[in-house]
Amino acid sequence: MLLSREIGENRWLANIQYENERMGLLVGQLLELARTENIVPQTECVNFSRIASGEMLPFESVVYEKGLTLHADICDGIFVDGNSTQLKQLVSILLDNAIRHSTEDGDIRLMLGREHGHVRLSVINKGGEIPIEHREQIFERFYRVDAARTGEDGHYGLGLAIAKAIAESHKGHIGVNCRDGHVEFFVRIPAAN
Repeated sequence: MLLSREIGENRWLANIQYENERMGLLVGQLLELARTENIVPQTECVNFSRIASGEMLPFESVVYEKGLTLHADICDGIFVDGNSTQLKQLVSILLDNAIRHSTEDGDIRLMLGREHGHVRLSVINKGGEIPIEHREQIFERFYRVDAARTGEDGHYGLGLAIAKAIAESHKGHIGVNCRDGHVEFFVRIPAAN
């Protein structure tokens, strides 16, 4: 900023500022991943139904602008022993991922329910099938199915790694299913007693 005031418009300076912003985003995401993997979160009994419903709201305008539709099937009164900040981040990561990889005029469905003593969070979108050999690797940091993508969109292949770390810190599991033109990311964590 100071240099731009001193020398005015300069394409080299603009490029340096752009790269600086990109590196700042990347470092922030890496720090978040390190925190999630290495710090045991403080937990309490939280209403996951309320968290999931609340995290949908900021995405409604984005979904609308992209010509998509967002549906929710969230059971009421689902409680988990968890960290509300991390659980909000988990829902946001999965919704963001679904929006970015949905086909045009597609539907996105957020579901939350109970399943054999666990809570199952599921985000489903219409989109291209993830090849079976990539399904476990997509949860690793910096991994991308499409190697041509380089983080130009502010995403560096860390979102799903962060989601995996959050699921594991809540004694849970994250996975992906693909069938009939739909991709489902799901998380299973123990329900509160």
